Amino acid sequence: MRLTLNWLKEYVDIDMEPEALARLLTMAGLEVEALEPLGRGLEQVVTARVASVERHPNADRLFVCRVDAGEGEVEVVCGAPNVREGMVTAYAPPGSRLPNGPAVKETRIRGRVSHGILLAEDEMGLTDDHSGVMELPGDLTPGSPVNRVLPLEDWALEIGLTPNRPDCTSVIGVAREVAALTGGTLRRPEIPSMEGDRSAIEEHTRVTVDDPQGCPRYSAGIVWKVEIGPSPFWMRYRLHSSGVRSINNVVDVTNFV
Repeated sequence: MRLTLNWLKEYVDIDMEPEALARLLTMAGLEVEALEPLGRGLEQVVTARVASVERHPNADRLFVCRVDAGEGEVEVVCGAPNVREGMVTAYAPPGSRLPNGPAVKETRIRGRVSHGILLAEDEMGLTDDHSGVMELPGDLTPGSPVNRVLPLEDWALEIGLTPNRPDCTSVIGVAREVAALTGGTLRRPEIPSMEGDRSAIEEHTRVTVDDPQGCPRYSAGIVWKVEIGPSPFWMRYRLHSSGVRSINNVVDVTNFV
């Protein structure tokens, strides 16, 4: 089972270093087989606001963007289909280095010089999304280090569960174990009521229990006005860090729960 330290901390206070937590869990029977740092190596990646976008004169699928990264506008050549004027995204200036990658250089692309690159999430090792450049909140100040404005730094724990510990096959289950080992308090998430107009539901669907003894209760409900689309970054990052691929908001929230 793979989960992250920040996710655990939402349900129980943890004041020890990740390595100490890994030893504590291992000695309690939840062997931590791997401890992996996340969100590192992005100190030189900053936020940038796209001031203008125009088609590259010598390439159909490229754009020439003017971007403001806090020290005046520079020109960046980009091929992302979602780049647009006014958006805030992640920018790697010349001389910066990405995780497990070479140093970024000024590059001439089809006759136009690109002063750095605009980044997709997978290029920063955050998720596997390469559909376009990363979209950041529009109120961020250009030039801010991305790893300071977003909670990216984390640790992933890979726990080898034995068959006798099904109680720990969830984040809350592991948090409960940590609380028991440290004397802490488990904080369960608040679950809002889903009560609604029962008659309205029965107009559209119903459940018939053919075997009340074998199945004493079976419930159903309807969720209205759901639009299929991408999940917010925080959820996709958390799922990716836990070894789950993002599909869309409906699938992702199911996997998240």
